[in-house]
Amino acid sequence: MSHYALLGGGRLARHMHHYLAHLNLPVSGWARDRNCALNSHAIDDPQLRLHATVEPASHVLLLVSDAGIAEVVKTYPFLHEKTLVHCAGALSFPGIAGAHPLMTFGNTLYEPEQYRCVPFILERGHRFGDLLPGLPNPHFEIAPEHKARYHALCVMAGNFSQLLWEGVAVRFERMDLPAAILAPYLRQVTENFLVTRGSALTGPLSRGDRATIERNLDALAGDRLQGLYRAFLEFHTKAAA
Repeated sequence: MSHYALLGGGRLARHMHHYLAHLNLPVSGWARDRNCALNSHAIDDPQLRLHATVEPASHVLLLVSDAGIAEVVKTYPFLHEKTLVHCAGALSFPGIAGAHPLMTFGNTLYEPEQYRCVPFILERGHRFGDLLPGLPNPHFEIAPEHKARYHALCVMAGNFSQLLWEGVAVRFERMDLPAAILAPYLRQVTENFLVTRGSALTGPLSRGDRATIERNLDALAGDRLQGLYRAFLEFHTKAAA
């Protein structure tokens, strides 16, 4: 049976450790911080602790920051004795296979079935069963030269929406409306997109209601969200052309 060693002490490492343990796959952990709960060995010296962590492993998942991946394998060249896998969405590294989980990982651990649904995006030319044996997840391939664009789109879809929703929530509260009342609306908007993508858009943009759009823009005068409204309006207009 494959044995995974996870390098890193952040949220992705916590989630992957939780998931692999649920699948009853042997897993050990290492983090630079000696006090990190993910460490499998109580050894002060980080290199000795790393040796002990990866010694029984067949696969090493490099779950450190994107900027730290090259540094870790350069500092500890013995890692190349194992199958190395990184999870950076935008980057490629010689001699290290890439498998990016298309998911956002929060502070709270998820239910097992949620992890099983996470798709992994592999760099073309690698087999999922070789990189992540024992995982039942869906997986897809991408050309390495497309990874930066792929990751940029992921950032926009997941994080830009969060920034917009937070901006709206703050402005609701300024009008004495609790931000929590947005929840049913945002959940349904998301569900509509997932179920009927391409026809889920509602409101004045979908109707071409210029009078309402202009009233919206006037109401946002002096607010930074007015420029965002105009940008989305232009994006929608050109996409529909």
